[in-house]
Amino acid sequence: MRESEHEVRGAYLTPGIPGCGGVPEGGRPAPGDFEVEEIPLAPPGGAGDHLYLWIEKRGLPTLEAVRRLARLAGVPEGEAGYAGLKDARAVARQWISLRCGSDAEARLAGAEPGEGLRVLQAARGRAKLRRGALRGNRFSIRLVSVTPEGEQSARECLALLAARGVPNGFGPQRFGAHGHSAEAGLALAMGDHEAALAVLLGSARFRGEGMEGPDARLLEAARRFEAGDHAGALALYPSSWEAERRLLARLAGGAKPGQAVRAIPARERALYGSALQAAWFNACLALRLGRGLHDRLLPGDVAVSHLPGGSGKARRVGDPAQEAEVLLSFELSPAGPLAGEKMLEARGEPAAIEAEAARRLGFDPAGAAAGLARMGLRGARRAYRARLSELDIRREGEDLRLRFVLPPGAYATEVLREAAKHEPPLGARLGWTRGTIGQGDTGA
Repeated sequence: MRESEHEVRGAYLTPGIPGCGGVPEGGRPAPGDFEVEEIPLAPPGGAGDHLYLWIEKRGLPTLEAVRRLARLAGVPEGEAGYAGLKDARAVARQWISLRCGSDAEARLAGAEPGEGLRVLQAARGRAKLRRGALRGNRFSIRLVSVTPEGEQSARECLALLAARGVPNGFGPQRFGAHGHSAEAGLALAMGDHEAALAVLLGSARFRGEGMEGPDARLLEAARRFEAGDHAGALALYPSSWEAERRLLARLAGGAKPGQAVRAIPARERALYGSALQAAWFNACLALRLGRGLHDRLLPGDVAVSHLPGGSGKARRVGDPAQEAEVLLSFELSPAGPLAGEKMLEARGEPAAIEAEAARRLGFDPAGAAAGLARMGLRGARRAYRARLSELDIRREGEDLRLRFVLPPGAYATEVLREAAKHEPPLGARLGWTRGTIGQGDTGA
């Protein structure tokens, strides 16, 4: 299936409000204009087997920061923990935990973690830092050269987002540098090893002409892979592209597709699978937005609680009228699907919307469930909206500074998408680059 055959149309919550501008060409603020700081559940206790590092990273994925620190400490990557993945192109401050002794701590104290990474503070804690173990994230974003009319649009848009909730879509960073992670997740979930290799290593993920710099190098690597020159392709990949390098090393050594795919690290495999889940969720959210339903409960909906202690717990909705008060007070929100065998199924109209989104995407959630489980992804529900709090908008000369807090898992890029209208609407770029997935080599 190709995008033209399974169209997913995007949608904004605020289509009638003009974009405020202020986002540079390329669609993203510069790192110095986009800052995010993790809000932890609690500070480290001060004693324990785990070393907590408060880091600042610039232009660096969280997993690369984790790899560097684990390598310097001399501990396996699996002994590292983090509460969430922060945008690689932002200036981000967050906690990383490492299970290590005093000798490793001493090695870290005198080491240079490399360009784009600084350790700002160290403390001891009793437990590994787990995904989602944070209260939220605090963002500071500078929009450049915003006109008075643009400022008015920004204020109007953000006021509406604060009142109705930010469409809780997964931002473009969830889908990888070239937007192909969901397609890789589908191929892996369906056990189509040839498709997985083609998606991860081939040239179809590169769109546009006249590429320069790193992308031109990676495109040449893709062409060498497609020509069967696996060693030549491997030589062109930077060390940070670990999954691709492992695949090419296996292929260069004579491995078959299935043998090569098994070299993908578990964390990367889970990221590809979660990108597939995110693609279906975004397609469902786009349909709900287009019908004015991202903050409305329907009979048969699954809802999740936003209350402390119950956050993320899913249940089916009976009579939406009985939920009107808690919906209005933002204690509860309708929730979209994250595919997997333990996902609570919707019924009625919500189920029909989810089935329509899957059909348009060309995705069989039930058929992918077993493969997702092998990646450690058993399914869940995610709120269709996120609460925007502590909103502050200030003029700084010709620029506009936005400050706000979002709950764990919500993307500031989705706030920018609505305010600046610099990106196509949510869901507009969903689709696969190659033909039907699931009918290729599934053997060793």
